[in-house]
Amino acid sequence: METITDAQNQLELYLLEVEDKYLKSHLGSIESPNDYMFDVKSYCILCHAAFEEYMENICIVLLQEVWENFIFHQRYSYSTLCLLHFKGDAEDIDDENWGDNQRMFDYIKEKLKTIKNTYSIYLMSNNHGVSMKYLKKMLIPLGLDIPLNPIWQNSLTQLAKFRGGYAHTSKRVATTLSPEDANKYVYDVYDMMIDITSKARHIHYYSIH
Repeated sequence: METITDAQNQLELYLLEVEDKYLKSHLGSIESPNDYMFDVKSYCILCHAAFEEYMENICIVLLQEVWENFIFHQRYSYSTLCLLHFKGDAEDIDDENWGDNQRMFDYIKEKLKTIKNTYSIYLMSNNHGVSMKYLKKMLIPLGLDIPLNPIWQNSLTQLAKFRGGYAHTSKRVATTLSPEDANKYVYDVYDMMIDITSKARHIHYYSIH
C-alpha cells in the first residue's frame, strides 16, 4: 500500500504536468474564451479527478493505519472512536450477544473488521466526487474535520461546479472559467488537501491498557 508521502508526491507531480500541458500557455495571455475553453475544461476535469483519487487514497491509508494499530499494537485514536461511532452498529449487552467469556478487544476487533471492509468498498468504488458533500462522507467517519477556510471551501465548490458542467455536457457551456481563475481554484483546493493531509499525519494513538 502506498504511503501518504507517496500519494502527496504523485498528486503534486500530476498537477504540475496537467498545468503544463493544458493551462500554462494561456496564463497571462489576452485571449477569447474560444481560445482556451477546451484546455480549461480538460484542466478542471483532470485536476478534480486527481483530488478525488488523492482523498480516497489518504482515507484508505488512514483506515488501514487504524486497523493495524488496534490489531497489532492494541492502540486506538480519535479516528478509531469516530469510525465506531459513525459506522458501527450498537448492540445491547445481554446473554444472547455477549457471552460470559467474550472480551472487549475481540468485540471491537470484529466491529472494526466489518467497518474496514465496507468502508473500503465505499472509498474505492462508491465515492463519486470531492465536493464538500463527498468530503464529509469520506473524512468525518475518520475523525477529520473539513477545514473552515472560506476561500478554500469556495474554490472547491467552484471547481466541483464547473467540473460538473464540463463533464456532463458535450455542448459549449454558457460560461467558462478563465485560465487564471481555474488555476487559483486548483491551488486553493490543493492547499486544502495538504491541510487535511497534515491532520491525517498527526493522529495520535493511545494504548487500550
